[in-house]
Amino acid sequence: MQVRLAAGRADGKVPGVDSSKTIVPWVIKEPEVKINFVRALALGLGIVGFGSAVRADELISTPVESASFTLSDLVQKSAAQKSKGDKAKADASCDNKGAGKMKFDWGANTSLTIGAGLRTSYNAVEGGSVNGGTAQDFTLNNGRIYLNGQGHERIGFEFNTDIDNAQGFNLDGTDEGASVRVLDLIAKFQLTDHISLWTGRFLPPSDRSNLDGPFYLNAWNFPWVQFGYPNIFQGRDDGAALFGQYGEGAFKWQVGAFEGDHNGSAFRVGNADTDNLMLTGRLTLNLLDPEPGYYNASTYYGEKEILAVGVAFMHRHNALEDADTAGLFQDSTSWSIDGLFERPLNNGGVMTVEGAYYDNDDHNGVDDDDNEVLIATGRPRTGDGYFILGSYLFPNAMNVMSLEGKLQFMTRYMEYNSASFTSGQDNQTDFQLNYIMQGHNARISAVWSVYDSHDGTENTDTFTLGTQLQF
Repeated sequence: MQVRLAAGRADGKVPGVDSSKTIVPWVIKEPEVKINFVRALALGLGIVGFGSAVRADELISTPVESASFTLSDLVQKSAAQKSKGDKAKADASCDNKGAGKMKFDWGANTSLTIGAGLRTSYNAVEGGSVNGGTAQDFTLNNGRIYLNGQGHERIGFEFNTDIDNAQGFNLDGTDEGASVRVLDLIAKFQLTDHISLWTGRFLPPSDRSNLDGPFYLNAWNFPWVQFGYPNIFQGRDDGAALFGQYGEGAFKWQVGAFEGDHNGSAFRVGNADTDNLMLTGRLTLNLLDPEPGYYNASTYYGEKEILAVGVAFMHRHNALEDADTAGLFQDSTSWSIDGLFERPLNNGGVMTVEGAYYDNDDHNGVDDDDNEVLIATGRPRTGDGYFILGSYLFPNAMNVMSLEGKLQFMTRYMEYNSASFTSGQDNQTDFQLNYIMQGHNARISAVWSVYDSHDGTENTDTFTLGTQLQF
């Protein structure tokens, strides 16, 4: 076999050589080629073998702990390289058709997160049984499944479920947590770096407690003085909202339009003849650490230093028929103001103070059955109420049954005065001891509540032992 080697160019001539003369080719005999190939192969294998031996020696001489971190680093590096590769593929698939135009691609930013949350409790209610004794029950307060997805850099969704009788509020009074229903179903659009649009079923812009939900309150029991907002289930309603945030959540605004037809049950509270939408809004100002995102919490267990003030409103034009004049319609209006102060102390403890005031006015309007509109607790909605709360998270960790955590003491006072009450107010005082194992994801609460009705006919003590977990 002969191999001809020559350096050439496009015109076929060899530089520096007289083309009129015969070119003598360089000839390499076949045996020499075989010998050189074998030598090259042997040299390559030797280099690879030497490198492997050195790497093996490093791994053998590396302690187990270090090796585990090296493996983690390799996995992270591999994931990072894959992410870069996926991004490069996505960029390569973009069809640029002029400035600012790009092919829509779901693949590069697709993600899905799955979670779950449960709250269950034992409750002993003084005088709650049929014979006047103490009623004792175990309750499934919440059983939620969380799904959050991202399909595009600026488009995502949220889908959450809960048990039908969550927190004791049934639709038909017969379900004991056996069925599951839609809690949230949201299409999310990131319009700009600061402004987003949500549409579907979710929490309307409202007060801090409502945007906490039961899992991110400081207290175990939801404040019933808040129950003036119309909602389909667990504070949710069908509609759309725009919200923006600046300074990573130092200042936030939220506005929305929703159905506003229900009071947390299957019964309508709006007037079907007008069918106007309910308008809602909220402004939040954080003077210390910011609270980014649509939702918030009522304690961060010392992870943030918070001084926040929020105001919210709800209005529905011609929502109700006038109680005295047929054919005349009245508006339904609610507004609230809330504040939160939380500060980690020098000794490692955390002090929290929270308060809110609510005002609801149906302007002499009545529901479709010509009755005064009631909130979920059976109280007339027109009226005002407030709560004030204080808590202290102790600095020292402890172990209970091999579970490390910290104790937190909390107390809260709530009061509601309905416009139809001839005297007095409904009020409740809570004393609560929490064992905080992992913030809002793992805690146990013991609560003693004392409730007094406005007319003095009811004075009820309740003991609750609750467990909350999120994954």
